[in-house]
Amino acid sequence: MEQIGYLSIGLIISYLIGAIPFGLFFAKAKGIDILNLGSGNIGATNVGRVLGKKFGLAVFILDALKGALPAKAGILYLETPYGSEISGILLGASAILGHLFPVYLKFKGGKGIATSAGVMAILVPIPLALALLTWSAIVSGWGFVSLGSLASTIALCSTQGFIVLKSGTSGSFHLFIFTMIASGLVWVKHIPNIQRLWSGTENKVKDSILWRSIENILLQLSLGIWLGTVVFFTGVIGPGVFTWFEKLCVTENPPYWLPTPEAFKTNTPVGIPNPLLKEQASRLAGVVVSPAFPIYFSIQVICGITSIIILSGNLRKNPAGLLGKTILICVGIGLCFAIAGWAWEPTVEKDRIERANLTDQVLLQKDYNKDLTQKALEARKNFARSHLISLGLNMTSALGMLLGIILFGIVCAGRDQPLQAPKTS
Repeated sequence: MEQIGYLSIGLIISYLIGAIPFGLFFAKAKGIDILNLGSGNIGATNVGRVLGKKFGLAVFILDALKGALPAKAGILYLETPYGSEISGILLGASAILGHLFPVYLKFKGGKGIATSAGVMAILVPIPLALALLTWSAIVSGWGFVSLGSLASTIALCSTQGFIVLKSGTSGSFHLFIFTMIASGLVWVKHIPNIQRLWSGTENKVKDSILWRSIENILLQLSLGIWLGTVVFFTGVIGPGVFTWFEKLCVTENPPYWLPTPEAFKTNTPVGIPNPLLKEQASRLAGVVVSPAFPIYFSIQVICGITSIIILSGNLRKNPAGLLGKTILICVGIGLCFAIAGWAWEPTVEKDRIERANLTDQVLLQKDYNKDLTQKALEARKNFARSHLISLGLNMTSALGMLLGIILFGIVCAGRDQPLQAPKTS
């Protein structure tokens, strides 16, 4: 009961902290009624639009702290039967509600983006990082802060949902439910913006060197990291690991810390690599490389989506004719095949494990078993086939991305800057 009392007090304090209207205070200090200017919102976007970027940034930071501090306090100082993350969720949610419906302003508050970001920075930092990347790509490429905010909630929930599927823990599931609810509130508060986006009357950020620079940096980083990941993993790490382990295993004097199993010293069954030491090398390399594939494909998908967002937005405001559309198509093809490779990877891993298990059974059998040997050989063929498909998806993805980069370089050669909005008279 005592803990419930502390939690109740924490919820009230968090709400009151979240309800502090920093945007209104800054505007009042400048002699401006922010409630009657711009969108009438007390959030960082409207403050930045009316008072300037520095004030908008200051309000964003303060609003984010309104969410981060209560969430952190809940995790550190309050405990519930369901874990400390529940305390962080509850206090963070209370701060968000305070910003959305502040008692000081007759429950008419901001849209909760900065305060939600502060809470998410404490509770789900990795999904938040991808959400911020999505926001930056859309705002710099398309010019709509509201669209970036809405898209960032989708990235946030999708990433946390993926974490739930991979981890399967109750804590990650609780955080997923929280991100869904918080994102739902953000969408509700953005209904007027959605209507303006649909009608084509939504406000856009002013074209500036800052946003062009962010656009250029994000696009070049995305394409560069994508290319670098493919070259390094496919051309260096993959072949290098297999070659290194083969040199270690297929030798008369292997290192003492890598002993050769007795089963690998017997006669090689038909269809299995000869000498068997190559099988040992292949197993070791597979164990090392396999865990890296999900990370490898996720980097490609993140970079591909970021590139598509920026390229498609830039194509609208700065058409490059058929060449610009071709760039978008090539990068899109690369992204699609990267997603396909990511989706196919569990099949490759399943076939790899099955191949290893059945091969071990053949090597360890006391008497020759024809059926078992046939199953092992079939499993090896299945793995070879699935691995070949994975390589094909990977190479096609890399080819599409590489063609996009080459064409992008051709377009950039004809401009003063890599991406530049058309000049208006």
